[in-house]
Amino acid sequence: MNLLESVRVAFDALTHNKLRTGLTMLGIIIGVFAVISLVSLGHGAQAYVADKFASLGSNLLLVTPGKRETKGIGGGPVIGAQNVHKLTIEDSSAIRRRLPSVTGASPIIFGLGLIKYENRSRNTMVVGTNEEFPEVRNLRPQIGSFFGADDVDAGRRVVAIGTLLQEELFRDENPLGQWIEVLGTPYRVIAVMEHRGQSLGLDLDDLVFIPVSSARKLFNSDGLTEIVVQARTEADVDQAVVEVSSLLKDRHGGVEDVTVVTQTQMLDTLSTILDVLTVTLAGIAAISLIVGGIGIMNIMLVSVRERTREIGIRKAVGARGRDILAQFLVESVVLSVAGGAVGVLLAFLTQVVASMVLPGLPILITPWAVVLAVSFSAVIGVFFGVYPARRASNLDPILALRTE
Repeated sequence: MNLLESVRVAFDALTHNKLRTGLTMLGIIIGVFAVISLVSLGHGAQAYVADKFASLGSNLLLVTPGKRETKGIGGGPVIGAQNVHKLTIEDSSAIRRRLPSVTGASPIIFGLGLIKYENRSRNTMVVGTNEEFPEVRNLRPQIGSFFGADDVDAGRRVVAIGTLLQEELFRDENPLGQWIEVLGTPYRVIAVMEHRGQSLGLDLDDLVFIPVSSARKLFNSDGLTEIVVQARTEADVDQAVVEVSSLLKDRHGGVEDVTVVTQTQMLDTLSTILDVLTVTLAGIAAISLIVGGIGIMNIMLVSVRERTREIGIRKAVGARGRDILAQFLVESVVLSVAGGAVGVLLAFLTQVVASMVLPGLPILITPWAVVLAVSFSAVIGVFFGVYPARRASNLDPILALRTE
């Protein structure tokens, strides 16, 4: 019996009892669907994170005080480090003026504060920065104008607010030119930033931006939280890291007391975490494929018992043991592959429905995930079909013919 004939016989046998076949395939269907869906969510999340990083600016470096042992988002300052200097506005200015690989540098001071307008108030994040921030972080005013270098130098009490604050504090009123209180200090609204929504856990529409010199007085701080640096091009990022580190080492008395992290390093760290979660979840989902394989083996054993007389007749008319083996093995593989195909179809339908109902849900089905899931389901069919197939092929034809 050739392969095509074996496949035809397998389909005939499986369609003879449709309900049992469908229930047997269910474990494989659920397993393939779960594996593809979870891997797709993981890759979608990576694409989402990469897009959010790109939307915050390109070719960025983040300079933070304190030398860290490892690069990336995690890690902390070296315990016992001596002569750790605070980052200053002057450090940021020196980076911008003196380094040829850098096109912009924004000093940052973060703080939480109560923002009040008339009888309405809101607690939110206050960001002290300079006039280069909109260009460096790719976040520009929607109406009005961001504060300039003169405002920063003079420490003027001017403020740019996010769209959420505009809605909460001013409702339908034009905020430009109005005075609000930031931690009890009056500031004049000169701009409303463009709508950006949530990004990496931070609501960019719920921020307040004031000149960094004013923020130093407001928070009584003589140091910066961080400096965001923009390299000239992507090719200049590595050179910018070396130049920034060298410049700040010279300015801080020869001590390496800052950490410079690139945008790529931060993205790689998050991608690694997402990869581990994706593989772990996919591995857990793959357990259901194994359970489905056990179900296939049980049903194939039942099928061998039910068709013992048929096997005896086939052997009596000349069928070899390997023909019987191939027949039942093909049935097992067809069962698992068909279940895998239904699981793939279900995963694609789920993606289409999810994209319509939840447009922001990151789902990205990759071809290799589909191939891997279906291939694994076929392997499951072979692995769990071998024992029933061998049992069928080893039946004695005389004893099989006596079976009622």
